[in-house]
Amino acid sequence: MSGVKRLKAEIAQLQGMVGERNEEIGRLRGRIGQVEREAEETRKRAAAREAELLERIAHLNQRLRKLARQAWGKKSEKTPRGKPPAGPRPKKTSDGFGRGQKRGPKPFAADIPRVKIKLPDPEPKDRICPVTGQPMKPGFTETVEVMRIIPARVLIEQYERTVFVSPAKSAPVCTPWPDEVFARQRVHASVFGHVAAEHFAEHQPYHRMEKKLERSGVRLPRATQVSLMKQLNRMVKPAVDELKAGLMRQDYLHLDATPVRVCDPAHPGKTVESTVWGYRANGEPLCWYQFEYPHGKSPAFPDRELKAANFTGKLQVDGANGLNKIGTPGQVVPLGCLSHGRRYAYDALVDGDENARVYLEVYNKIFKIDRIAKRFRFSEEKLHEWRMRYSLAFFDLMVAMAEGEIKEKPPGTPLWQCLHYLTEQQDYLRRAIATPGAELTNNKAERNLRPLKTGQKNWLWLGHPSAGPRLANLFTLVENCRQLGVNVEAYITDLVTRLPGHPAKKIAELLPTAWKRAREKAAADPPAA
Repeated sequence: MSGVKRLKAEIAQLQGMVGERNEEIGRLRGRIGQVEREAEETRKRAAAREAELLERIAHLNQRLRKLARQAWGKKSEKTPRGKPPAGPRPKKTSDGFGRGQKRGPKPFAADIPRVKIKLPDPEPKDRICPVTGQPMKPGFTETVEVMRIIPARVLIEQYERTVFVSPAKSAPVCTPWPDEVFARQRVHASVFGHVAAEHFAEHQPYHRMEKKLERSGVRLPRATQVSLMKQLNRMVKPAVDELKAGLMRQDYLHLDATPVRVCDPAHPGKTVESTVWGYRANGEPLCWYQFEYPHGKSPAFPDRELKAANFTGKLQVDGANGLNKIGTPGQVVPLGCLSHGRRYAYDALVDGDENARVYLEVYNKIFKIDRIAKRFRFSEEKLHEWRMRYSLAFFDLMVAMAEGEIKEKPPGTPLWQCLHYLTEQQDYLRRAIATPGAELTNNKAERNLRPLKTGQKNWLWLGHPSAGPRLANLFTLVENCRQLGVNVEAYITDLVTRLPGHPAKKIAELLPTAWKRAREKAAADPPAA
């Protein structure tokens, strides 16, 4: 029996050891499962991180391609064509709407002064025909017109006057200086016109003008030029205010903004971003500019101006935040810009997303309807009828497609930006199509700001925040002259001469529109001899 008990004890011991081993195996299997789960979670996190990094890389590559297109690509936004069809290219045929312009050099303008120069005839011995040995006879007269540039001519005018005094030491009596003479500054009104035209119309920096005048023997330091422009800004302020008041009396405005860098007085050597707001009337070439420092593109500034002027009417803006809600509620009707939406679709297609082509084609159809109306000179009522029948249907179809597709697109991609703009701005875009007499785009405001933006490549930044309002005021005068085809230098010279003695209530007579009309009338009806 003792042997049996011993065997049972050994069996029990072995069973205990097996149980311990099974428990250890269970713990090891649990640990293996935990490690596998941790490894799976690590793989998922790595895959998610990899996908996030790939998406980030794709977004950065998209931004890089967009910047490269902006820097070196074509400025045109024509719809890219698909793959060309196989076979030979068809011959170009005329559609009957050719420009009909002749090739070759264009003749010079008829109003440019001409000097006739008669060249001497060749010597008699050179006019002997080598074949017949007889003198040649005059055949015809050959004339060629060449352009010659004469450097600017600077005059120093000496004005003299006699001052009459009395032994009683009463106030002296003398003839006042002419209105165009600024004796304290020792300049003529034409100097104000020349510096303003060169700096604000041609966007020449002050130091370049200083060097240019030095070549003519004239010393006009840049500090003096800045001082003259400060004085000019004070003098023309009433005319600029009248332009602003006339603009705010319109019932349809375009509004846009562009950034301008300004030297920061608090941090020498650094610049901050400010904004120039451009207002443009829809019905006539009338514009006004507002400088904002240093808060960036905040809608609070145009909102304050529109409310202060009690503006009532249509306001066309782009899709920037808050611009659709500025002005007095109930008085301002905001309109969207389809050109911005088309630009998003174009960028997405150029970036390689073929899904954007359908949106670009629909935008093109909407704009084509307006081009047809302009080509055949539709009345406003007929254009509105076509827009409601065709353009609005195209637009509603495009919005329905965008609302269904935007959920499937990753945010931040070019096509998502196109769909997001379309869905978020659809009420304002639809209103631009459905409102009689409204424009489809805000391009008028953008074209007004383009000269300032391209000119900024010359002067890069403003030297001080106080130069911002001066830039806005004088650029307002220059841009109004440019739109009317008025000579900026002649206008400012005449304006500076006439402003001091002109009644404040009749300041509108000196604005560019009235000034041009008076000049045209004077040219048409010259005074009798």
